[in-house]
Amino acid sequence: MAHKFILRNCSITVNGVDFSDHVSSVEIALKKASIDTTNFAGGGKEAQAGLKEDEFTIDFQQDFNAAEVDATLFPLYDLESEFPVVVKPVASAVSATNPSFTGTCILLEYTPLTGKVGDLSTTKVKFPTQRTGITRATS
Repeated sequence: MAHKFILRNCSITVNGVDFSDHVSSVEIALKKASIDTTNFAGGGKEAQAGLKEDEFTIDFQQDFNAAEVDATLFPLYDLESEFPVVVKPVASAVSATNPSFTGTCILLEYTPLTGKVGDLSTTKVKFPTQRTGITRATS
């Protein structure tokens, strides 16, 4: 029988701060630019992989307390500094069945407050990676 994986206990750290208890959704997108290499000798479109365009998308449950979501994210946006993002499927040791996905990111957009009366304040943040994209480790 095939094993199915249910997300229950992900580990998400941004700039060394563990936000696992403030995240309701995470996405790891591994992407490469498509470089058109179509020529007259072919019978159709042709492409090669270009530069990586990897990114993490994380839905945070907003928190304005010290050392929490806004206190961590706003300075990263404001100071335009690079920082690590690390995501693991399970909050335990990295292994072949629990790989870590790591990227050096920059925060280019940040919406610190959004919502309607009575709603949980959340913010969806995209973390584009720099240079090497997202790496996967199993040990």
